[in-house]
Amino acid sequence: METAQEAVSQAQLARHFGVSRAAVSQWKSKDILQEDAFTEPGKTGKVYLHKAMEQVRRNRDIGQSLGNGIATRTTGTPALQEEPPEKAAEEAAELPLDGDLPEQVASNKPVSVEDQLKRAKLEQQLRTNRMQASEEALRQGKLMAAEDAREQIGRIAGMMLQIFEGALPDFAAATAARFDLPQRDVLHLLRAEFKKVRKTAAMKERARAEAAQKDVQTSVDMET
Repeated sequence: METAQEAVSQAQLARHFGVSRAAVSQWKSKDILQEDAFTEPGKTGKVYLHKAMEQVRRNRDIGQSLGNGIATRTTGTPALQEEPPEKAAEEAAELPLDGDLPEQVASNKPVSVEDQLKRAKLEQQLRTNRMQASEEALRQGKLMAAEDAREQIGRIAGMMLQIFEGALPDFAAATAARFDLPQRDVLHLLRAEFKKVRKTAAMKERARAEAAQKDVQTSVDMET
């Protein structure tokens, strides 16, 4: 037999769960709150709080729990004062995300279905936030694909080589005039040395790229 001290009004029940009065009415119509949770027949009068908490936790649809019902309070000591809307988010943020609870929590506080639902909802929201941030950075030009970046860098490097190689005749002319040498011989020498430098640089870069590929570890996120 429920005691009088545990019977609360339906408005107080709604405040305790952090939902609207309409939500309590829906729980009554869907038989989530059952007849024996009320002090009077026909699901009227006051509500036995502890029994109501047990019935809501047991009967509420799992889809609703993952949706806008994530903040509904279904466990814990009765608290009839209205909680601020940020409370549920703070509670969810304190839950571990790696699937393994700390030893103290695992030993002193059993993991309830509500805790698991809050953790899943928080992980989903964080993942959505990361995706939205990436899309925003992409639209603003702050983010680009690695393959596109490598292609652009390659084009710039090739353009710089062409500019430098195209300037060799000017270098040869200036050197020939300064030291009274045949311009053709100076240009031939500059081009030969430039080819050596370019070949050596290409070999070093190829070796560096091959070494970097061996150290790269690729991980694929299979989460949806």
